[in-house]
Amino acid sequence: MSELSAAERRYLDEAFELLKTTRRTMSDREALRSAKQAGYDLKLSADPSRFTKAEGRLEVSHGQPVPPHWRLVDQQLANARLLTELQTGSWDGLDLDQKLIELEQEDGVNYTFYPHDPRLFQNHRGGWEARGERQITLPLNVLEELNGYQDTLQCRWTELNRPFILRQIVQALEELGWRHEGISSVDRYVRAWLLTTERFRRVGPDYWIVDALLPAEVKRVRLSVPVMRSPVTETEEGADKLPVDPASTHNLERKDPAGEIIAYKGTVTQTQVSWTATLLSIHLLEGFIPLPQAVRWMYPPLMQGEEGISLFKGLWYQDGESLWLWLDRRQHRLYGPDLLEKIGWLEPGTRLKIEWKADGILLREAGLDQEVQQEESRLIDLDELKVLRAGKGESYRQALQALLTEHQEGLTFKEIIGAIRERQNHQVARRTIRSILSSCGFIHRDQRWFAAPDNQQAAKKLRGALLETFVPPSEDNRSMNAQERVVIQVKAIRQRLQEITSQLCEFEKA
Repeated sequence: MSELSAAERRYLDEAFELLKTTRRTMSDREALRSAKQAGYDLKLSADPSRFTKAEGRLEVSHGQPVPPHWRLVDQQLANARLLTELQTGSWDGLDLDQKLIELEQEDGVNYTFYPHDPRLFQNHRGGWEARGERQITLPLNVLEELNGYQDTLQCRWTELNRPFILRQIVQALEELGWRHEGISSVDRYVRAWLLTTERFRRVGPDYWIVDALLPAEVKRVRLSVPVMRSPVTETEEGADKLPVDPASTHNLERKDPAGEIIAYKGTVTQTQVSWTATLLSIHLLEGFIPLPQAVRWMYPPLMQGEEGISLFKGLWYQDGESLWLWLDRRQHRLYGPDLLEKIGWLEPGTRLKIEWKADGILLREAGLDQEVQQEESRLIDLDELKVLRAGKGESYRQALQALLTEHQEGLTFKEIIGAIRERQNHQVARRTIRSILSSCGFIHRDQRWFAAPDNQQAAKKLRGALLETFVPPSEDNRSMNAQERVVIQVKAIRQRLQEITSQLCEFEKA
């Protein structure tokens, strides 16, 4: 930039304003028309601090190739976002400038548009439309024949328990006995048939899955900070004056405490975005990662038959293991059993670097936020503790106390799970152990857990935490003093006793 003349810098300033105000990508010739007319051989690449390539040279089937296009560094391409809006019917394709302004306000991103996107075209009214897959009408005899394979295909597919691409579905039908001589485009016929069924779901451009194999949606989990008791309240005299920690409830919708920097790369057809997420307890328990608003333009356009759930290939950097990652477009999160299996072992406060490219998503551990870890380690899962009320909680607490007393050097969470499963000779849910560790006074330091210093006090803390599970979820977010909370707990316990009494009476009558 320093080697440029004053005139060249002025022409680049003009190009900057042009790209900024038009919200359109442009070629060198379009953006620097004045410079070309004045005889300057100037290119936007001369100022990489302000201009970056939006798309390379694009070969078209008819007409002249499209030269490379450029955008401003702080602009993001809106093409994928606009495609989704067209396909869902949220936009009629008209008044592109106004639509870009609306998306900027909604997503908090400076958008621009690449007008030569092969996935889009302009109709005779000047409105934009999405190019779709060529659709066909299935002949009745083919439809009936393929319907005859639904049961056996679903059974085989369910046993394999994984997504299929279209070619794999065709192969499975062939193995089951389907013959398709005389059909010129077998893939197109099978795709058209899949779109008529309710048993199979489209979850991407070429991914399909049995409807029953879709992962369960993330549920709302009740997390709470144990009630803090002052020294006075440890005596019987002060037992009716229990001060309640004002932060005694934990909101599922709590925002990531770190203001993450989101980096964008790539072109219209090869996009890439990366950022670092800080994982909270709720993410580890339920196996999901919330997506920042500013990366939602990365969502690929919906294909015909695809709904709010899409599938992506993922890779866990630390061990190179492949994952299936599910995108919930409505709740804006990545989730699924593969992700839960990976992040379920991590510590709250773990920072996860996420690199999202067109061909998949790379996840890698990137350190630990100590402040978040310390805060999150106090949270208990009330829903899980509710299951442990009938003596199970105390049994697990005693087992953990004995284990950690034996290992005075402390154990990591993963080591604890392994040791408990080995001792009890059965699978123990990770969230169960997390709940006990967080609610019973166990010491957490440097990513290791240590025995509770006072065994009797630890048992008392567990009883107090179990008492919290009697509070109805509707009361979680209501501000109340200690006396009001005790009244609610007593009412909840009384109601539970009435339910148990009624059940016993019904049992005796039977």
